Amino acid sequence: MNFSPIISPKDSHKTTPAIALFGGGGKTSLLYQFGKDLSFKDQKILLSSIVKAGPSPYFQFHFAHPSRPIQYLFDKDNPIYIMKEKIRNDKYIGFESDELIPWLNDVDICLFEADGARDLPLKAHHQYDPILPSYTTQAIIVIGADAVNTKLSDGKIHRPGLFKEMWNMSTDSLIDVKLITEVTTTKKGYLAKIHESIEKTYFINKADAYPQNAQRLAESIAHQNCGSVYFGSVKEKWWKKAS
Repeated sequence: MNFSPIISPKDSHKTTPAIALFGGGGKTSLLYQFGKDLSFKDQKILLSSIVKAGPSPYFQFHFAHPSRPIQYLFDKDNPIYIMKEKIRNDKYIGFESDELIPWLNDVDICLFEADGARDLPLKAHHQYDPILPSYTTQAIIVIGADAVNTKLSDGKIHRPGLFKEMWNMSTDSLIDVKLITEVTTTKKGYLAKIHESIEKTYFINKADAYPQNAQRLAESIAHQNCGSVYFGSVKEKWWKKAS
């Protein structure tokens, strides 16, 4: 199933779509899937990151400097995946947010990872975590359904100590649909990093393994009217829109 319909089309002002993948629970896998699906549409697709990233099993990394052109890279690859620097075999440094700007006019769509969650489905954001850049046209907020009805002691939360403090909970408190909805749809939580002018789209991942929890969470978030909400499985390559 093609995931590209989740991305909003280019607007009438011809602004290059700059799509931020944000949150946890599969956003790197979703980035790869978007790259594969969109590259079949005869468009130039740029994949990148404003945080650190691990190696990709699907795309070759290219290293680039913001002052240099990247169009020639499309002669061999599409999408192209660019990073700033390799620091070890399993870790690469992404760009400062404004360093992606020079390339936006050279591509049809730019997709980039905007924060890290260490492969966990839910997280707490530090004050020093980057705010989504102003040129972002759409934030796709990814949440893993495997966080629903767990406890902090279950190890599903990135930065559990900060999460506990922010949401005034104990180690044994239940991380239920209501709490996750509040975490991901309020200015106290995820939206502190996303300006209100940026279009927001939610994707609840791992619905193949947790179908009921994924649908319940998606419907709860949809009722907040923060943006479009989808649930599905990047692994199994399917999605549905929540009502």
